[in-house]
Amino acid sequence: MKSVLVTGGAGFIGSQTILRLLEDSEVKIICVDNFDDTYEREYKEENIEPFLNNSNFVLYEVDIVDREKLGEVFEKEKPTHVIHLAAKADTRNAVLNPHIYVDVNIVGTLNVFECSKEYKVENVVAASSSSVYGNNKNVPWSEDQKDILPISPYGTTKLSSEYLAYTYHRNFDMNITMLRYFNAYGENNRPGMVPYIWAEAMLTDHKIKISGDGERRRDYTYVGDIALGTILALWKPLGFEIINIGYGLPLSLNELVTLFEDATGNKAIVESRPSHPASVEETYANTSKAFDLLGWKPATSHEEGIKKLLNWFSNNRL
Repeated sequence: MKSVLVTGGAGFIGSQTILRLLEDSEVKIICVDNFDDTYEREYKEENIEPFLNNSNFVLYEVDIVDREKLGEVFEKEKPTHVIHLAAKADTRNAVLNPHIYVDVNIVGTLNVFECSKEYKVENVVAASSSSVYGNNKNVPWSEDQKDILPISPYGTTKLSSEYLAYTYHRNFDMNITMLRYFNAYGENNRPGMVPYIWAEAMLTDHKIKISGDGERRRDYTYVGDIALGTILALWKPLGFEIINIGYGLPLSLNELVTLFEDATGNKAIVESRPSHPASVEETYANTSKAFDLLGWKPATSHEEGIKKLLNWFSNNRL
């Protein structure tokens, strides 16, 4: 039996990835999450509630920054594989509170790599982010682009994690794949993200706030597709690789509003707000490497994905 340790497993992408991993009865999941206060604890508990009676699932409430306690989990469970998703994720908050982002996203990642090295984990898949590209104008973004400058401490911590991953591969011959996720949305959506906020607004007749003129573009990618890409990478050790996981067709905020209107049959009440300096103008993934190395490509259209998000929100948040 393969045993997969998933950090951040009670979160948005983590819980959706675990859901799919547990479809295989030959896989044991070791979920590590500290249930931090980024958003309500009850939401994370709700995310993992379906797994608690599964004999192939075990939960540890541990902070990855705590090297000793994380090491105790590795010692007890001896995972064969690791999916490292735990992170502080909010570009705007990172500008205001950078120290906690460095602690969790860099020091925490270092601890995960150290434990994985010590316990001879076969393959590590870790979450990076499209934020590493900053405001690079050469779209769509490819993994081999060199002229990338993150514009928030969050993006900087993710780029630093990629460099750390390479050093562990080079010095200890570890298999580590860094996945640059693009603008996830869907079931178990993290509160505070635009798709979640807009789903709530559209279903409760509240205003939608749009940054600037609404032409800022994002490569929205359905979380189920992201989970599948993560699992494909997990079972295919590649030495060291960086791979984009994105839809490959960005939407403007105005276009996203139209999708929500079409899906709900409601007219959006739109209010403009100033743009934030830490927000990039466009995210846009070149996904050819994901297809070449993993056989992965997004399968869920924006229309279908937004309907899934709204259905989940209606059943779980209203």
